Amino acid sequence: MHMYIMSLTVNWAIFMYRTMDSRGPDLVPGYKEAPLSTALFFISFIFFVSLFIMNLFVGVIITAFNKER
Repeated sequence: MHMYIMSLTVNWAIFMYRTMDSRGPDLVPGYKEAPLSTALFFISFIFFVSLFIMNLFVGVIITAFNKER
């Protein structure tokens, strides 16, 4: 569910910060204790998903343009 919301690029930073602050069940969130790899995963996911969706959008536009021509 979280990856779907992140792929929409709406409030994805909230999920990133919550994941980075989580420590485990029944534990208080620990701020600034998460590894940098967690942030890099979220940023790379947004980057690649955005590129993929942009490529699909551009592909549809080019196909429609060629069909009309």
